[in-house]
Amino acid sequence: MSSRSKQVIALAVLSLSSVSIQAMAEEFIGFGQAGKPGSWALEEYPEFTHTAPNSNSIATYNELSYFTETGATGTTRDQYEFWVGVNTGYANTHDAPGANGGGISAPGVGFEYYYQVVTPDNGKHPGDPGYRTFWTSPTLTMNFPNGSSKTAGYGAGANQYSYSLSWANWIQTDKIGITANPVELFYASHNQNETETGEGQYEKLRGGLSVTLMDIAAGYQVRPDLFAGIHHAYSMNAWRKSDYAESREGKIGPSVTYLGLADYGLFICGNVDFDYYTSSNLKKSESISMSIVKNL
Repeated sequence: MSSRSKQVIALAVLSLSSVSIQAMAEEFIGFGQAGKPGSWALEEYPEFTHTAPNSNSIATYNELSYFTETGATGTTRDQYEFWVGVNTGYANTHDAPGANGGGISAPGVGFEYYYQVVTPDNGKHPGDPGYRTFWTSPTLTMNFPNGSSKTAGYGAGANQYSYSLSWANWIQTDKIGITANPVELFYASHNQNETETGEGQYEKLRGGLSVTLMDIAAGYQVRPDLFAGIHHAYSMNAWRKSDYAESREGKIGPSVTYLGLADYGLFICGNVDFDYYTSSNLKKSESISMSIVKNL
């Protein structure tokens, strides 16, 4: 079988799965700044995606995090975060019989370091005239195989080790806030189980390196407890060292962050994204993504 034929079959298998080789990217307005010092948090990242003409998936990343009191400086100017998490979800493709099902993917651990490069002047609060702050936060995640050998439904194709590296930055000036992640890297190794790539031919497919560029959520602080703005991301899936055909997707849409429940330790963010570009081997999609964080 030719390499190109193998990629076409692999892509067909992938399109019925959790799309595990795609870069896991999504920024929200306000991400990149430290959490409550010395606290635990439950974090949920639900997402609903509709792909033309009639494929749908609903999933959430379930995370338990711990934020340290201080970081390398010994002050609250920097901080470490450690977490464990796993994706759970359900996917269906109505025009492909048998391509429905629930499952898990990406059980893993993560680490993030926060450092406040620019501290606001004394007495200045977010949104005040002259308020300035800048946080930077590199993040490293390692995911483990999910143990699934199924070829369709949520979690299919995710029985491998994968790794991600990103570097978010939160900048606020007066009432303008921007979370910017210029480059995110996601690498998926060979699947632990074999996939049929031809008659009598089976291979352990490798997801390879995917890249997301300009993952940005920017907004205006319309009132003390609310940011409203826009989200953008451009992804190159299976970009290098992959057994799958490369695909590309650019998405953009409105973004909000609500802080009105902060006194209860609850923070809510959301993005609604629409594809403005897809490569010829992808179908257009729309998605609703959220971040729900509850400090314990």
